[in-house]
Formats: sequence, structure tokens, C-alpha cells
Amino acid sequence: MNTKQLRQKILDLAIRGKLVPQDPNDEPASVLVEKIRAEKERLIKEKKIKRDKNESFIFRGEDKSHYQKFADGTVKCIEDEIPFEVPESWAWCRLGNLCQIKGGKRIPSGRTFVKGKTNHIYIRVTDMKNNTILTDGLKYIDDDVYEAIKNYTINKDD
Repeated sequence: MNTKQLRQKILDLAIRGKLVPQDPNDEPASVLVEKIRAEKERLIKEKKIKRDKNESFIFRGEDKSHYQKFADGTVKCIEDEIPFEVPESWAWCRLGNLCQIKGGKRIPSGRTFVKGKTNHIYIRVTDMKNNTILTDGLKYIDDDVYEAIKNYTINKDD
């Protein structure tokens, strides 16, 4: 087994919950997912975030199959989407139920970076390496460009 295969095997065991023994005293993932849902509801009420129009959650039915319940109350069996069984205390969920998913945004056509520093740093993929942001060679944008792409910004602790 080469290094790449070993790395893949370790990752596979980890995502299936088979890399280390599971502690039955650990809080079930379903409790954490519910806490996240409650926090999102609080942020929606405070108008800090908007409600997802396609909001849903995954649950296990009495028949042990996985289902997805949507905001409009409809329920769909998603058993064919579940790639493998996870430990009893784990839970399947959509990534969007745990965090906000934001894509990047290019500078609008015809616009360029500004010379010199402004209040708006434009971080590129090439500025990220080894779990940090390289500050050499950072680019900056003006207020107009920032206004055009402000929904695609990152914030402290993102």
C-alpha cells in the first residue's frame, strides 16, 4: 500500500467512525445539529441572516430509513443518497444546515485592483497556503468594487 492509498484508507475509516472507538457517553450529533438549528432561528429572528428557502433536515424514520423533511412539510425518502452507515450517535445532515456556504466572486468585468492599500483587501486563492493567508502581494479594491461583491466577503473567524 503506497502513501496515497494509506491516506485514503485512514480518511475513509475516519468518516465512517471506525478510526477510533466511539464513546457512548459523547453527546449525540443530533443534539448538536438541533442546537445549530436553534441558533440559526435566533439569527433569523434578529435579522442577521435570511431563512433558506430550501431549508430541510434529515431524520431516520421508524423503519430506520433516512428521510428529508422540507420547509413546506413534504417528506422524501433519501435512503439512496446515504453512502454508508455511521455510528449510532452520529447524524447525517446537509452542509448548508451547519454553516453558510458562500462562493467567491471575481472583480466585475472592466474593473481592476487599485494601486496602494484601501480598506478592502481582495484575498485570492494564491494568497492562501499552509492554513494561513500570505500577506506578501495582497491586492486591494476600491469602495465601488467592494459594494459590487460585498455579499461574497469573509469575516473574522470564518
